[in-house]
Formats: sequence, structure tokens, C-alpha cells
Amino acid sequence: MTNEIEPTEEFDSVRKVFVEDEETWYYVVVDVIEKLTQTRNPSRYWTDIKRRVQRQADRLGREELYDFIVKFPFRHSDNNRTYQFDCATQAGILRIVQDIQSDNDTIERLKLWMAETASRRIDELRLDPIERERERYRRLGRSEEWIHARLASVATRNELTDEWKKRGVQGREYGILTNTIHEGTFEVSVRTHKDLKGIEKGELRDQMTPRELAFTILGEDMTTTEIRKTDAQNFPENLEAAVKGGAGAGKLRRQFEEITGEPVVSSASFLKGEERAELEESAGNEDDDT
Repeated sequence: MTNEIEPTEEFDSVRKVFVEDEETWYYVVVDVIEKLTQTRNPSRYWTDIKRRVQRQADRLGREELYDFIVKFPFRHSDNNRTYQFDCATQAGILRIVQDIQSDNDTIERLKLWMAETASRRIDELRLDPIERERERYRRLGRSEEWIHARLASVATRNELTDEWKKRGVQGREYGILTNTIHEGTFEVSVRTHKDLKGIEKGELRDQMTPRELAFTILGEDMTTTEIRKTDAQNFPENLEAAVKGGAGAGKLRRQFEEITGEPVVSSASFLKGEERAELEESAGNEDDDT
């Protein structure tokens, strides 16, 4: 008979990021320290540990903490700004735990929680590619609002391209139809919009603001509706639907701009440093003209 182990939830507030390529969680070290010690200043506690361990490593030739510490960006709840935090895998956390004064029961509960979390997350990601994308964007430091909008745009895009595929659209026609909707919605082409944001390679939608994503969704959803209403077949009829869908979204965009006094199209992007490299590497998941 198998013993049932109750889920361990006391560590659920520990921030973490899943690295898909490694199928591994990285945990924020100061969060773990705070949970184990109840200290009011976990950052200072962690600094003291690093200094002490470094002295021991220098004296005894041991493995240094920085051999398994990795920094990841997380947003601070107080000011919504992104900061880099020291993180470690389960093995790294357990190495750090050796230098923390805490009772064994608490440490065992931490081990159980990490094991449960790792198993559950790996199963989720294997079953759901959308969750893999959500985790990738979190790793890049995107807000939950932005991630929700981006994933919604993926769902709308997939629905539209499924209709095109069923109705005889082929090859480069996808890019032409996409650009038609985009021009109708924003009054700029996909290429011009990319240039505005400084994008040479990669997905334009990965660099859009939530507002731009919202109108992108609107334009493609209106096009899908028009396609189904008219039962559009082949490229010419789908082009007519794209013109109508883009025009409808463009009209609503202009009304929005008139009411708010703010433009929808923006030069703002997330392109910088390592994030640029990762986005360029992942380019091609959707049509390259989007």
C-alpha cells in the first residue's frame, strides 16, 4: 500500500522560473532563505552566506557558490520594475541550505515541495505547448498582462490561418493577407512597423505593446468572421475578407485614438541584450511576416 503525502503549499510564494531546454526549475535564493529563516532581511542573510562560503572555498578549495548560481529577471511587486535575482536549481538550493540554520522538518518540507513542483510542471509543459510559451515570456521578464495579450493573439492567429488553409490559401499568400490586415488596422505595413521598433529579425508581435496586440487580435478576428460569413474560397476572396477585416479594425483604432488622444502604433519594444538574441533565435514559430 502506498502512503499518501499531503501537498506542501507553504513554499508556493517562492518565485521560480522554468528553463524549458533543461526541464529544470530555478528558485529565487532570497525567497527560500526568507521561508527557512523567517529573517526580515533575506538579502543581507544571503550576502553573509556568500561571504562565509567564499572564505571557506578559498581556504579548502571547495566548489564556489557562483558555480551554480544563475541570475534571472523578476518584477518587484512594490514598483513593478524588473531586477536580476540570484537563482539556483533544486541541487543548488540544497547546497545552500547546508549553510542555513533551520530545523530539519522545514528543510524536508522544502525538498518535498520542490520535488512536487518539478514533477507537476514538467508534466504540464509536455502536455501543453502554450504553457511552454508562457514560461518563456516569464523568463524574459514580461508582465502577466502582456503575456495574456500575446497568447490571445496566438490563438486568434491560429484560428485565422486554419481558415486560410482550409480555403486554399498557399505559400506567400499568407504573408500578403497578413500585411493587408495589418495595413488596414494600423495604416502601416508590417515592415514599416518593424522598422519603427528597430526589429531586423524575429516576431513583430513579440515587441508589440498590449494595445497594439489588442488591435491585431481585433483585425484578425474580424477577418475570420468575414471569411466564414462569405464562405471565402481561394486567395482573391480571402483578400477581400482581409481588406474588410483590416478596415473594420482600423476604424475602431481611429475612434480609440480620437477618444484617448493617444496613438496606438508605438516605437516601444523589448529589444535589448540577451532578450534580443533569444527572440531572434526563436523566430519562425509564426509566419515571418507577422
